[in-house]
Amino acid sequence: MTAERHFPRIAATALLALLVLAPPTRADSPDAAIEEFFGAYVGEAMIEEPAQFRDIIVSINPIRNGFSIYTSTVIRTGPRRAVKDVKWRAETQVFVRTGTPHVFEPMVRKSMFSEKRDPDLMAGDTLAWASVRGRTLGVYAMNLLADGHYELRVFERTLTELGMDLSFVRYNDGLPVRELRGSLARAKQDDEPN
Repeated sequence: MTAERHFPRIAATALLALLVLAPPTRADSPDAAIEEFFGAYVGEAMIEEPAQFRDIIVSINPIRNGFSIYTSTVIRTGPRRAVKDVKWRAETQVFVRTGTPHVFEPMVRKSMFSEKRDPDLMAGDTLAWASVRGRTLGVYAMNLLADGHYELRVFERTLTELGMDLSFVRYNDGLPVRELRGSLARAKQDDEPN
């Protein structure tokens, strides 16, 4: 059977997984406005097996017609910070509003030499989007793998009194293969000189 025949079933399974995994919202608790997430957050998270510790800084900022998420992550294999195996990673994601309330799509950088096109999953492109459901900002990314299976990455940031809880789960064909959980505090800008 060709990959084209598998794709509708894969996409349907992925979307069903999102509906099942998404936290239920009560009818009397409206979705938060994206502006409520704006700010800087600092904290830590952990992957249990194999044990990995992460120091995380997240900054969510407004842009024209959307928002950006900057994430800086220090990855450690133990609870101590001053060890040899420390790695660092940073990434920025940018999303703009769609015609559907509380749903955002990645901002595509336009070039005068190229036209906007939809992601081509069969060519290895990533299908990504963000949405606000209740007090949770979810970022989703799906890829079709070379063997016809799919990978779905779900990163959720849920507002709390202190700041936000975060959760990351990577699924292969609907089964969780990696999970990260943590808590971040909302940070205030320090304007005092050193």
